[in-house]
Amino acid sequence: MDTRATSAAPELDLHQLFFKLRNRWPYFLASLALAGSLALLYLQIKAPTYDFRSTLLLGNQSTGSKQAQELLNLLEVKEKGIKIKDEIGLISSAAMVRQALQRLPEFQVSYYVAPDSWINKVAELKVREEPASDVPFRVVPEPGLPQLQGVAVHIEPLADGNFRLRAEAKKAMLANLATGESLREVFDVNIDETVPAGQPLRHPMLNLTIQPVARISPKPGASYSFQLRDLSSLTGDYQGRLLVRTIDQESRIIELDLKGPVPVKERQFLDTLMSVFIAADVRDKNQTGQRSLDFLNGEIAQMNQERQQAAVALSSFRQAHGVVDVGAQSNSSITQLSNLELERSRMLSQRRSYQTLLQHLRTSHDVTALSSMGVNDQVLNSLILQLSDLTSQKAALGVNASELNPMVAVLNQRIRSVKAALEENLTSVIRSTDITLADLNTQLARVKGDMNRMPEEERQLALLKAKADYNDKNYSFLVEKRGEAAIALATNATDKKIVDRASLVGGGPEAPKPMMVGLIAVLAGLLIPTGLVLGLDKANRRIQSKQDLSEVTSIPLLGVIAHGSRKDKQTMLDTPKGPIAESFRSVRVNLQYLSAGLDKKVLGVTSSVPGEGKTFCAVNLAVELAYSGRRVILVETDLRRPTVANYFDLDKSAPGLVSFLTGEEPLERCIQPVREGQLDVLACGTIPANPTQLLESTRMAQLMERLRDEYDYVMVDTPPVGLVSEYFVLLRFLDANIYVVRHNYTERELVGQINELYVNQKIKHVYLVINDMHFDKTYEYRYKRKAYAYYGA
Repeated sequence: MDTRATSAAPELDLHQLFFKLRNRWPYFLASLALAGSLALLYLQIKAPTYDFRSTLLLGNQSTGSKQAQELLNLLEVKEKGIKIKDEIGLISSAAMVRQALQRLPEFQVSYYVAPDSWINKVAELKVREEPASDVPFRVVPEPGLPQLQGVAVHIEPLADGNFRLRAEAKKAMLANLATGESLREVFDVNIDETVPAGQPLRHPMLNLTIQPVARISPKPGASYSFQLRDLSSLTGDYQGRLLVRTIDQESRIIELDLKGPVPVKERQFLDTLMSVFIAADVRDKNQTGQRSLDFLNGEIAQMNQERQQAAVALSSFRQAHGVVDVGAQSNSSITQLSNLELERSRMLSQRRSYQTLLQHLRTSHDVTALSSMGVNDQVLNSLILQLSDLTSQKAALGVNASELNPMVAVLNQRIRSVKAALEENLTSVIRSTDITLADLNTQLARVKGDMNRMPEEERQLALLKAKADYNDKNYSFLVEKRGEAAIALATNATDKKIVDRASLVGGGPEAPKPMMVGLIAVLAGLLIPTGLVLGLDKANRRIQSKQDLSEVTSIPLLGVIAHGSRKDKQTMLDTPKGPIAESFRSVRVNLQYLSAGLDKKVLGVTSSVPGEGKTFCAVNLAVELAYSGRRVILVETDLRRPTVANYFDLDKSAPGLVSFLTGEEPLERCIQPVREGQLDVLACGTIPANPTQLLESTRMAQLMERLRDEYDYVMVDTPPVGLVSEYFVLLRFLDANIYVVRHNYTERELVGQINELYVNQKIKHVYLVINDMHFDKTYEYRYKRKAYAYYGA
């Protein structure tokens, strides 16, 4: 069973992590400096944003009787919650924002100033929008004429009192500022005009007048510009920045929040928006009351005409027949007939109202007029109010939603349900009214039959008087209702109220916040290099430590060679002190007593590729063995790129190994002593054309046998194992093999190749040495720097 598969993931070593990060401190220093510079630049460039807030109270709009409220609950109409959402939708709708901006025509011009600062000397990056009261001129657009909107127009006051206007754009739009109507696109805009102060400018793209403000002087070194904004773009801008919400789930107080760069404009817009919203509510209520009053005036005029006609008829009958009063017998019948006629007239009037309401409901989609038709039935009134509210909700949603919106579909279904219920109730009420009228007609027929038996004059007089009394009572009733409607209209008031006018939140700019920007800069300055260091460390496929070697090979490690300067490497052969000398001393001890043993006399030093320091290790290891009192010879078998002579300042043209193998010189002339009685060197000499054949020759085998007998150790500098085949030719002569791995240079895959040869028993007695180890940059060997410094002193 593989215990590695079931073992827990290694814990994070914070000490090792901090060690890696500390060694890359220049990254952090540069990153913090860059982040701090960018933060300062951002604070200079970013225009301050101010947050303004106001509050508005919405009245309680629950309507109808207890039965009506029960009906609303039965239909699952959450009137209060939906009403608040409707009000929020209405006040934040494009139509309402547009109405508010129509009251603020000065918003059509936005003024900007670029102050005289070091940033703007490089490029005009620091630009601030200013209120109209702080700039030394006023731009007055000509209404109804095409204007270039959304393009910065630079304006420069001239010494002669004129103004120079400049504008450039690849593409722009001409629009009617007051209506927001886009007229046409223009391309390659290039305007450079000089206009006298107070005189209109007539240009195909600009039609305006510039009026200087004497009390305000231009800021020294500042440049000014302005932009013309049409109503549609202004509406989209302010609607996008406007946030409306309730202060609490059950509260009917809403907060209006607006963020912008110009405090005066943000405050003015919020206050205007609330005033427009309240005025619209009052206007809607007045329109409803006026419709009711107009209806009553029409009915009164008609009833007054009928009343006058009845009075004339009664007076004429009395004059013609000399009748002043009727007998006591006819008084009871006349009174009863008058009451029945009045009741029948009222029922007929109600039936006409119900019939008109039913016909209007079936043929018209406008439900606003239903509430003004004089219906007295509470259930019908409740249904009419509910239908009106549902229609208002649909209209509010229709500002930003289509018919496919799920909420619109639900509202359509509820409207159809309420209309069906209203139509059913109206039909039932009309049937009930018809039954009552039939009963009244029966009673009237009976009374009239009784009166027919009276004398004809008395009967006619009774009929005329009853009609006159009926008209008088109806007229008085309608006049009373008209007075009530007129009083209601005159005293009409909204249930909405401004609680708090727009005020600045926090007492200063909402953004940018220097402390927050600084904190973000510090975090970015630390996190970015941290991620970079960890990413580079994770992506690094080079050998960094003993742990990296243990992950790719099981070859034992002899030791590590400290990193040193070029001067250290040059003086090491003569001065056996310092970190490098101590490193080779440790490798030599491990090689002699712990790993290879004293019986291993022929030692080969190789690596995977050039540049890993195999020759450097072979030279210094041979010197260290010589210092230990052994007789050592260094044989250079890397015949393609020989470098041993450079380490000992030997003559490269002198006879060497190649001269001996070709038979040109005897061995004694080829060996060069560098340390009398201790260390000899058999360098390459001249570079041959056939190195492989020379190393395969019998003279090479005889040479190795002779050297084995004459020296305590034979150190062989072999060619790289990863590039050429000569190493495998020499492998038969070697008792032990030292494979050099250079710190942060040798790829893991190269070590894997030598490990494969080791595992397959193609190479035996192999030992690893890590060369050029930076102890101060490696967590695993961080302690050795001080140790080597101590022992090398």
